[in-house]
Amino acid sequence: MRSMIEFGKDHSPAWLELMSAYQIFRARLFDWSREPDQVKQRDLLLELGSWENRDLNRRTLVADLLRSAEMWDEKALLLVQKELTAIALQEQEVIAAFVRMALSKLKGRSERLAIADEVLRLVAEEEGKAEPDPVVFHNGCLLLYDLHCEAEFSQYAGRYGTLIEQAYGLDEKGLADMKKTLSAGP
Repeated sequence: MRSMIEFGKDHSPAWLELMSAYQIFRARLFDWSREPDQVKQRDLLLELGSWENRDLNRRTLVADLLRSAEMWDEKALLLVQKELTAIALQEQEVIAAFVRMALSKLKGRSERLAIADEVLRLVAEEEGKAEPDPVVFHNGCLLLYDLHCEAEFSQYAGRYGTLIEQAYGLDEKGLADMKKTLSAGP
């Protein structure tokens, strides 16, 4: 590990400890990011892949790390893109939001369209169930919006608007406002 940046003794002990821990964290994250793709994928899938044996506290921690760490290369996210997309649709609100933020880090149009395709596949499965979960449709709407997939969002909102509205927080006006914002561009 590189030498640590020192801070003046005028800082509080809590600040000094925080900066020390942060530098160690960044160094460890950098080391892990250089691991082979198979190692990174396995590490992430241990927490993100299983629905039956998931630990929500660990899953939240991993999702928060993916969301917040500015050092993530897109490759690590792409390794578990399908799992992250499923989590963004099917998981609890906080975890789903963290994962949407992580997926929003993918800048390539083709990667974003691949996620949009996966969203459509997952909601088609959900739609076929005897009692579809409206939250899945709501979360899919938010993910397409966050990824700025304008055409896909518009089609999705038109097709699943009723199911989206059954969840919470979005109504017809909210969906119309989101469409308008997307069509206005960044």
